[in-house]
Amino acid sequence: AIGFDMGGTSTDVSRFEDHYELEYETEKSGVRVVAPMMAIETVAAGGGSVCSFDGTRLTVGPASAGADPGPACYGRGGPLALTDMNLLLGRILEDQFPFHLDRETVRQQLDTLCQEIMQATGVSYDPVQLATGFLRVANNNMAQAIRSVSVARGYDPRQHVMVTFGGAAPQHACAVARELGIEKILVHK
Repeated sequence: AIGFDMGGTSTDVSRFEDHYELEYETEKSGVRVVAPMMAIETVAAGGGSVCSFDGTRLTVGPASAGADPGPACYGRGGPLALTDMNLLLGRILEDQFPFHLDRETVRQQLDTLCQEIMQATGVSYDPVQLATGFLRVANNNMAQAIRSVSVARGYDPRQHVMVTFGGAAPQHACAVARELGIEKILVHK
């Protein structure tokens, strides 16, 4: 099984087959750790991961909008984040959310970003194309993390089931699994 845990600030991926894989020496965020720990790869791609344009390319994370102010759709002046992209593309059921989501603010911020990209690169995007592009960046980053715990260690992800956890994982699981050739996804209730 490939564990796919996508929450608000990051995505953690791991691999399980009869036992948990352990690392005995590793480096995490520049810190050397010498202790047995689960082999988990983390990437800055969560619902709150900030979506921006660095002057030449689209980026997702590592900065996070956090819970407060949160993504732009929370209506508290937050930056564009993956949650906003999923909202705009209809992947979040607004009536299932515990508070009102501001889709218009998301569209306005994406319109502004489309204009900035046009001025910097000459390439024209509409908000839906831009939102789709941000999701592709995030999904590629998450697929690369899964490759780190599978392909890089001699395991074929196509022979695994993806098990989703966290609030945002089901919104991205199909696209990430498709990129890796994983045919089965488990979304436990």
